[in-house]
Amino acid sequence: MLYSAECNKECMPINRDYRTSWHVVGTHNGHDVWSPSREPGKIHGTTVGVHFESCIGCLKCIEVCPTNVFERMRLDSALVVDPMRESECILCLACEMVCPVEAIAVVSSGGSDKTLDSLLSFPDDLT
Repeated sequence: MLYSAECNKECMPINRDYRTSWHVVGTHNGHDVWSPSREPGKIHGTTVGVHFESCIGCLKCIEVCPTNVFERMRLDSALVVDPMRESECILCLACEMVCPVEAIAVVSSGGSDKTLDSLLSFPDDLT
């Protein structure tokens, strides 16, 4: 099986406020692991967060990441991606944009919103 067509447990987008509303419960491969007190699941990474329970293992983020942040790994019987090299992230948001289940959240920086807006909008003369 290359990837699962369905979410592993709870099919929901990543909680983008996890860095302030969840707490760190451990580390894995050099990055923090976050968990909520009332919601299911865990998020791996701080700069680049991946909600493991929502990740379907499609590997699209691996294909588009220009700095090789992600590694695929097995979680129980499911294939997921782990932000093992999140310190290499250049905040381009490509992984967020290609994730079909919104399982990834990249930390917002001064240029992040501008980058995303410019990629999602077309100049009037091109439409």
